[in-house]
Amino acid sequence: MRGIISKFAHFLRASGGNVATVFAIALVPISVMGGGAVDFAQAMNARGRLAEALDAAALAVGSQPNLSRGQAEQMALDYIEANYPAREIGSVHSISVSVDDVNGIVQISGQSRVETTLLGIMGMDYINVDWMSEVRRAQQNLELVMVLDNTGSMSGSKIRSLRDAAALLTDILFDGAQEPDDVRIGLVPFAATVNVGTQFERAWWLDPDAESPLHAQWAGGAQEIETCTGRGRRRTCTTETIVPNAWEFFDQLRNTSWAGCVEARAVPLDIEDVPPSRANPETLFLPFFAPDEPDISNFYNDYLDDDIGGGIFERLRNLAKYESGRPNRGGPNDGCTTTPVTPMTHDRRTVENAISAMGASGNTNIPNGIGWGIRLISPQEPFTEGTAYGDRETIKAMVILTDGDNVLSGHNSALMSRYNAYGYIADGRLGIRTSSSNRLSDALDERTLAACRYARDQGIRIYTITFQVRNSATQNMMRDCASHPSLYFDSPSNEALEEAFEVIAGDLANLRISR
Repeated sequence: MRGIISKFAHFLRASGGNVATVFAIALVPISVMGGGAVDFAQAMNARGRLAEALDAAALAVGSQPNLSRGQAEQMALDYIEANYPAREIGSVHSISVSVDDVNGIVQISGQSRVETTLLGIMGMDYINVDWMSEVRRAQQNLELVMVLDNTGSMSGSKIRSLRDAAALLTDILFDGAQEPDDVRIGLVPFAATVNVGTQFERAWWLDPDAESPLHAQWAGGAQEIETCTGRGRRRTCTTETIVPNAWEFFDQLRNTSWAGCVEARAVPLDIEDVPPSRANPETLFLPFFAPDEPDISNFYNDYLDDDIGGGIFERLRNLAKYESGRPNRGGPNDGCTTTPVTPMTHDRRTVENAISAMGASGNTNIPNGIGWGIRLISPQEPFTEGTAYGDRETIKAMVILTDGDNVLSGHNSALMSRYNAYGYIADGRLGIRTSSSNRLSDALDERTLAACRYARDQGIRIYTITFQVRNSATQNMMRDCASHPSLYFDSPSNEALEEAFEVIAGDLANLRISR
């Protein structure tokens, strides 16, 4: 009996099984707490996705101020469904859309219900998370210039797609304007040259008196022309100094007039916004005049008879052949292929008509297009529609699109190239002397990057687009041109091009998420 009592007392004093017993008792709440942490983490993930979906919906509705209440709600639901698909954790419900058109505020709220796992043991079958997005339309004005490739490679469906995408961007921006004057848009169609419009013929800034040392540079400067009359002792001669003037050459030619294109100023003025001034003739702009090229050496633009023998320069600089000349092919406007620029305007119809008129012909000179884009958005001559740089109430932006590489064709002659916006390469206006087409195209790439840097330095927000471009070097150049890599869009298809313009339109609406 004593043994039995002793063993029972020992059992009562034993503590070796307490850990297991306590662990068994605590296992349930520990498991519930661990499972609860997972459930709450899932709920926070759902809240993040809900926030992204509501933000996207608010931005979309906010960019369309003329929607009816039903249209606004449907657009919000479409964007929420696209950004928070059913396969994601949680189910969206209780969506509310509020639009204040007077103050330009859009509010969208909603909830996501997340089913729990182990928390259900404690009676919590789901967790509700909510979010509200508010978008407020900024009150800043917008000045936008579209610098668009109108070269020959854009023909067919590509130019039609560009017209549609540019028109879409125009519609979105004008539709989103609070007041008609809040948005102004300009257009620079570019190819080998840029067309400023024939209404500026002999404008003071287009050097009507040939004061610029670059005017008709190919003609070799002033010429001494001797005129003699009589014979023998009665023979008298007079010498007249003739300064070559492209405007006068146009006057002398029959059935030919200036088409509106301009030549580039010498580097670095080719891309810079230095206003033209008669006090500094090198800042003046020049009418594009492609000279009649010699009847020898396989020149491209031979449209008059030389009427004299000799070498390349003697034939090229024979100015007498322009008197009453009739170009039989090509002509002085060869290389002038684009429709005129459209200075910045808040007249929507003007912009739409200019976009519809764009065509496709010629080679690619991107820096020339950018340079004129800068001049359109500038407050300085020759176009003065832009507000002052640094105006805090105005956003200045530029969209630059190309479908191919810069092209400048060299020529195996003393002139080194075909005539182009920089004249003949032998004259040094581009800052390089070579007949290598590849090196000349590289030089245009360098000027393109320089033009973009210059524009960014003026505070212009740069968006760039490559449209069906396969050359990675051109893609990288255009990416480097943009104000930020995220503002570069590679569009391999017509659909992608339209999407790029839509994204740009949304960004340019200058909406901000305020809560």
